[in-house]
Amino acid sequence: MSRALLAVLFASLSLVLLPSRAAAQDAFQEGTTITIELMNGDKITGIVVDADGPKLVLQHEVLGLMEIPRAAIKPAGPPPVEAVTPWSGKLDVALTGSEGNTDTQNLRIGVDGKHEDLEAIDTFTGWWVRETDDGDTTNEKLYSQFRHEWKLEHTKYRPFVQASYEKDQFADFNSRSAAAAGVAYPCIEGEKHKVTSRLGGGLSYKSGVDDNDVEQTNYEALVGLDWLWAVTEMQAFSFTTDVYPSVNNSPEYRAVSRAAYEIKVDPASDWYIKLGVDHFYDSDPGDDTRSADYNYYLGLGRAF
Repeated sequence: MSRALLAVLFASLSLVLLPSRAAAQDAFQEGTTITIELMNGDKITGIVVDADGPKLVLQHEVLGLMEIPRAAIKPAGPPPVEAVTPWSGKLDVALTGSEGNTDTQNLRIGVDGKHEDLEAIDTFTGWWVRETDDGDTTNEKLYSQFRHEWKLEHTKYRPFVQASYEKDQFADFNSRSAAAAGVAYPCIEGEKHKVTSRLGGGLSYKSGVDDNDVEQTNYEALVGLDWLWAVTEMQAFSFTTDVYPSVNNSPEYRAVSRAAYEIKVDPASDWYIKLGVDHFYDSDPGDDTRSADYNYYLGLGRAF
């Protein structure tokens, strides 16, 4: 074996052993008060005087200096594993259609997800709609949004950032991407009603604009509201809206809103019937495109 190879092996072995040795020494910091457990189950509390030798030297408040062989100290167990908070949410599907003199199909798939722990709240929402008439697509729209909120100590205000993506086959642009930041505030946190407001700002960008008079980039303010109403044990109503007044093209604005009414199949069941409406508004949609766009649906969903 060449000297070069031996040198490489020795260096690799040193890199592997060095962290573990350092970690063993870091377990006992001189000048700190610790409690150790011996192999026989006894526990001793004292100030670490010397931790470099084969024996650990502690200053006990009653027994004075104590030399304890490291072999007599019970190894520390692994650190506790923090439980991971899973995502929760809902998935719903609405499908209607007809065959015969006319052949139509209307499909909507929606998903809502939420992850909350002691430090933050993450939410995701998205839906896809497609309608066909005699094989021709008459409506196809995709929308998705992700929001991250930070929880702060000693205040209910929550800074947030969010991003969204929107694609409409029959709009005068191919897609719209947007990002915003601001502060959310839970106005009501009751058993029946939960209301959260948002205030912030950001920008949006339209790609593939067909109308030259339509601005591709808009700097926007943001005013938002979420309302959840637990009507009964089996019924719930929800409403959310985000309004984006344009800053560089005032008084233009856009809005994304939706409302839904859910009825559980059974009090103990995760399945529910959902009646809802999605609403998009753009005061500057382009030529031959309406400002308001509604989508009504009735479908079946399941919580997870």
